[in-house]
Amino acid sequence: MSLMRGQGEDDGLARFKVNRQKAPSRLIQVDDLVKLVNLAILTGRVANAKPISMLLVGDTETGKTQILEIFMKLEPVIWANDLSAHVIVDEVAPEVEKGKTHILIPDLLKVLGHNKVVTRNTMTMLNSIMEEGLKNVMFYGTRKEFDEPVRCGAIAAITRDGYSSRENHWKSIGFVGRCIPVSFSYSEKTKLKIHEHIKKGFPSRAIQITEGKPTKVEISRSIAEKIQDLTIARTPFSTGFRLHKQLRALVQGHALFRGRTRVNKEDFEEVRQLSRFINLDFNQI
Repeated sequence: MSLMRGQGEDDGLARFKVNRQKAPSRLIQVDDLVKLVNLAILTGRVANAKPISMLLVGDTETGKTQILEIFMKLEPVIWANDLSAHVIVDEVAPEVEKGKTHILIPDLLKVLGHNKVVTRNTMTMLNSIMEEGLKNVMFYGTRKEFDEPVRCGAIAAITRDGYSSRENHWKSIGFVGRCIPVSFSYSEKTKLKIHEHIKKGFPSRAIQITEGKPTKVEISRSIAEKIQDLTIARTPFSTGFRLHKQLRALVQGHALFRGRTRVNKEDFEEVRQLSRFINLDFNQI
């Protein structure tokens, strides 16, 4: 463990730590995707932004679950192999009240594999906790009240086919707009590199991830204008208002990733570069 501190910044940055841990050994060529997930989790530590949610979409055997596993032991994370409305209200929400900021769902298809009523109730509750938050909840004839709206982000992995078969319905209930879609695919060259990596015994390597305490992150007017322009250029549907807020939060998260409480051009440029995956184009790595 080592401390990250930006030059000339406030002492609050001493609370930000770089946690070095071993990534799952088969992962190579996906550093940009790992970083996007890290930035999404860090938005939960931006005091003047909402924690963003993300859908990691790719074909089978592309390492989606393994990417999320890198972060499963982080303090702000709730790891959920399965989920239901009851679990969200009775187990997840109390953990969020204690400081957890994100639910990580390694296989969303498992959550969606229950009967229609259970799945519908789960998605309704997930929608609520991701956006407006849970306050007075009525379900299954019982009432649950929270002192303040309980809100957190969700980061889930799903296959391309699994997403495609549900996309229209999720758009109709607003689930898609609440999540940044992150898609990717492997080029033939990358597939060969991965096979070579496996042939060598897929040696592990250290992946650097960042965590810390909630901190306010400032954005200058000039950077805010750049984020707005990027949003307008990248908006796939609807008004783009949510995407605008999500990109702002990612840029703020990158400032924390670098140990700063004020966004600079580097933060914007890095998110702009990573945004080539923030779509459903399945761009190749």
